[in-house]
Amino acid sequence: MAYVLFLCIIQGAGECLPISSSAHLYFLSLFGGYPPTTLDVEVALHLGSLIAICAFLWQPLWRMINGSFCTLTTFRMTGGFGMAVIVVLATLPSVFIGFLVKRYFELPQTVLGIGIVSIVFGTLLLLAEKIGAQERSKVTLSHALIIGCAQVLAFIPGASRLGSCLTAARFLGIQRWQATQFSFLLAVPTILGAVVLTGIDVVRAGKLAELLPLWPAVVLTCVISLLVLKGLQWYVTHYSYIPFAVYRIILGIFLTYLAYMKL
Repeated sequence: MAYVLFLCIIQGAGECLPISSSAHLYFLSLFGGYPPTTLDVEVALHLGSLIAICAFLWQPLWRMINGSFCTLTTFRMTGGFGMAVIVVLATLPSVFIGFLVKRYFELPQTVLGIGIVSIVFGTLLLLAEKIGAQERSKVTLSHALIIGCAQVLAFIPGASRLGSCLTAARFLGIQRWQATQFSFLLAVPTILGAVVLTGIDVVRAGKLAELLPLWPAVVLTCVISLLVLKGLQWYVTHYSYIPFAVYRIILGIFLTYLAYMKL
């Protein structure tokens, strides 16, 4: 029970903060002595985060759905349809690279690797917050494609999907909250794809029946994710992401030191 609770907390907070949920889940199995997460548990955790993000962003998501329906039925361009197209196009790099990674060359997770990646991406986020001007309140198609390409970096173990998107957006000068909101909009199709693909693996492994008892994990992860998202919304309107960048750098140094001591 304690293990599932830790998983829900790490997934709920890690997915909604630029700190890499997958890296922290790996730490739990490495340093806590817990077994690695199974496919059915991964589906439950990601499903909880997905529901929370959809609930948090229900207004822009509804505008996209409603706008797309209006455009397709009346053949008149709407802002919601335009944003939906931008999100879909920005997601395509992750779909393509994700297929290749899953099919051919999934990168291994190591303490040293995650440590180095944490230092690099923490430093990039720090620079983006220091250098990036808060000038642009609108995400254009070219901006979205760049952020979508940056999201691909999340396939590197220890790299944060949210952190990668935010870093690119802040370097482009997009305002902090707009950058955050668009990064979470990109998360919807990305996490949905991960849930579907992992769910297919669960079905193939004959573990579909094992998903039903995991509904408390879905609910708990969803609740934690929503709380973190609400807190993050307030935070980014008052402060920068620099503390998260510093945390990642310190964590990376610590992990690199641990890897060095084991050599």
